[in-house]
Amino acid sequence: MLTVEGLSAAYGSRKVLTDVSFHLENGKVLGVIGPNGAGKTTLIRALSGVIPLAAGRVSVNGQDLRKLSEPERARLVAVVPQARNLPAAFTGLEMVQLGRTPYVGWTGGLSLRDIQHVHRAMQRASALELADRRLGDLSGGEQQRLLLARALAQEAPLLLLDEPTTHLDLQHQIHLLGEVRSLAEHDGLTVVMALHDLNLVARYADQVALIAEGGLRALGAPQAVLDPELLSQVYHLPLQAIPGRDASRPIILPTVL
Repeated sequence: MLTVEGLSAAYGSRKVLTDVSFHLENGKVLGVIGPNGAGKTTLIRALSGVIPLAAGRVSVNGQDLRKLSEPERARLVAVVPQARNLPAAFTGLEMVQLGRTPYVGWTGGLSLRDIQHVHRAMQRASALELADRRLGDLSGGEQQRLLLARALAQEAPLLLLDEPTTHLDLQHQIHLLGEVRSLAEHDGLTVVMALHDLNLVARYADQVALIAEGGLRALGAPQAVLDPELLSQVYHLPLQAIPGRDASRPIILPTVL
């Protein structure tokens, strides 16, 4: 469903990612991990089309994203970004309604179907109680829930999330990732999410991509990529793995020195 071939990305003359390739099927969740500055956010931005590729190709359902208009791309790819600069005067409902922009007609009015999708998206993101509140009055975690709802309202088959649990308390972290997992399993949504928390990745991802030094260092099942020796090298910190309830999803902890 998502195919990435030889992706390279740069900011000016500074290369950030080089020759990244992978394939992700419908209904699967890919967790992207790596140290700060490794290129996780750059990968999300490159996949979304926010920044142009220095080389390579990204296709969704066989369609090359570079050849699509912005509305066409928005019907295929939805993004929950890390950086936020939200309009303070907007209500939560108005923010989530923006997710229907790729589908509205020239009048800009929402149909009954659009309104239903907005309501369902807010319900899934636990954001219904934020509908009438102004964004400028909300906490970072509340804004994050609305950003997820906006992305879900897009009804796109590919969902990209850049550190989606930032600013969320533990309860909402588990709810958000559980909902993402459910959308993948039951609705066939394909998900790429960049996370710092290795244990959340182990719990919720089908595959893990380890980004380090501008490239794809490892790609595979959580048990294969979340290898203590490999992670210790990449993070420059002694780490250990202990068996979880599911043997294929280890728990990663720092080694006590």
